[in-house]
Amino acid sequence: MVFDQTPSQIELSIATDGTIYMDKTVVRPGTLGAMLEAVPKGADGKPPLVTLRADKTLEYGKVMGVMGELNHAGFNAISLVTDHSVSAP
Repeated sequence: MVFDQTPSQIELSIATDGTIYMDKTVVRPGTLGAMLEAVPKGADGKPPLVTLRADKTLEYGKVMGVMGELNHAGFNAISLVTDHSVSAP
């Protein structure tokens, strides 16, 4: 029996206007925590890897707020990508 060992991933993007996207879905204000809690864990019981993309002109607090939500929901494998201009997915 062969198991797929590719870890699952989700991508969070914060656009220049502050809108947050999970993969290609707009995250309504105040719902990110619930959306993260609903993400299924992998076969090993761990949450998927997260890529967080953010425009470098965003306020530090906005990005840290998203990081805090990720941490609170148990996501600790996060790749940060800073783009000059993150557009909507």
